[in-house]
Amino acid sequence: MKIVALSCTQKRLPSVTDALLEAAIGGVVREVGDARIQRIRLIDHRIGMCEGEDTCLDPEVGRCTLDDDFAHVVDLAEGAQAMLLAMPVYAGNVPAVLKIFQERLKSFMNARQRPFGNLLVGTIVHSRTMLTEPALGSLFPWYLRLRNRNVASACVTQNDHQDLTRTAAIDLCVAVGRQLGMTLDVSRSPAPDRTALPVVQPVARPRCGDPAASHPVG
Repeated sequence: MKIVALSCTQKRLPSVTDALLEAAIGGVVREVGDARIQRIRLIDHRIGMCEGEDTCLDPEVGRCTLDDDFAHVVDLAEGAQAMLLAMPVYAGNVPAVLKIFQERLKSFMNARQRPFGNLLVGTIVHSRTMLTEPALGSLFPWYLRLRNRNVASACVTQNDHQDLTRTAAIDLCVAVGRQLGMTLDVSRSPAPDRTALPVVQPVARPRCGDPAASHPVG
């Protein structure tokens, strides 16, 4: 089973983002024995900004015409069933390297199969101070457009900690990976039949406005 590990940091190695992503990878491998991890660091690839000409949406073109590493990155994700995405928060939102990549994927909006789409996703967001939750929320319209389903998220803030990788943040990221792995395992191996519990009906009570409720006895 192929799983993309997408690092959206704008720092070279080593980085906190990659350390947290590696923890999540350890979690998913623990649950999915045949996991094949395809690591992608966007910053290591030459991906130019979308020029907004929309020629890629023309059925006769059908692809982005910019000459860079974008098509190669798309090919790296071919055949994946899931994705772990880790990103830092810059200026209260997603990092520029991810925003550029999101906009370039627009070239596949009219395609039947959308790269980086139809995936189960685990998401990790970290920052120095705050605003992790709004940044996480900004990812969901993109996930929805790609028909992805986020199954686990972790938002961690450094605050006064000198080294985020020496905190419980690592455990949270492992948990994200494990949750993604367990969801993948269930999706390909349906849960065994379970005995259905009987439905217990509550005792009937008068509703507001009923005569019995408006005129209680005594």
